[in-house]
Amino acid sequence: MTKYTTFIICCFAMFIAAGSVFAQFIPGQVVPGQQIVPGQIVPNQIVPGQIVPGQYGYGLQAVPVVQAWAYGHKMPIVIQGSIIQFYGGKDLYIFRDSSGDVLIKIGNKEWQNLWFQGITISATDTIEIYGEVHWPKNSYMPEVHVRYIRKL
Repeated sequence: MTKYTTFIICCFAMFIAAGSVFAQFIPGQVVPGQQIVPGQIVPNQIVPGQIVPGQYGYGLQAVPVVQAWAYGHKMPIVIQGSIIQFYGGKDLYIFRDSSGDVLIKIGNKEWQNLWFQGITISATDTIEIYGEVHWPKNSYMPEVHVRYIRKL
């Protein structure tokens, strides 16, 4: 019986030690229970869903919208331009740059990321979109599914 008691005490001690290591406070970290006002800037805060240029397969260079037609399904793409019009039911918008137009799909999560940062977008604003090219079934036109929006 003493073997098991010693084993349980050792496991409990390791559990307590591990908890104190992982519970260290990091400066600029949002503490649970802390009230965050939308648009408030917290130092070193990483916005959920934020994509940093150069990571996750996204290149640093934006490409013309016309080049999206040459991309395969689920290939990462970065484009610059402006949202000119709401297209319809499934969160679709028409995105335009100097080379042409493409459909983009912006989900609630991406709009919420902008709202938390206090950013509004109008048709006259130039934005940069990090997303993936999708070819829907029975469609002749690609859609860019937006993963992150950055206002320039």
